[in-house]
Amino acid sequence: MSIRDRVNQVLAVWCGADPDGIDQSMTLEDLWASTKDSTSSPHSAIPFADGLEDLIGKLINEFKKPGPVRKDTSGFTPDSFKPKGDIDTVDNLVMAVTVCPGLPATQAGGSA
Repeated sequence: MSIRDRVNQVLAVWCGADPDGIDQSMTLEDLWASTKDSTSSPHSAIPFADGLEDLIGKLINEFKKPGPVRKDTSGFTPDSFKPKGDIDTVDNLVMAVTVCPGLPATQAGGSA
């Protein structure tokens, strides 16, 4: 699975969107707002800034999983995202994960 596919899967769990229907040019804040009443992950009472903490945790968990492509996304903070940081759209997030330092590859089922 590509990094883009994995990021989209994380976003789907995070906000309740269909991973195949996520507009890659959409801002993460708009994605959050447009899915606030999703049936799989409702979050209408959670401000976007608070949702970022959850997104960062989910990215860290996803990219630490055993496998051939692992990334150290632990450097992400809420300040990595707009308005203070450069990450604004889904595409920006994919690129940011892509350029994160690699973690050593592991075999699936191995320890991370």
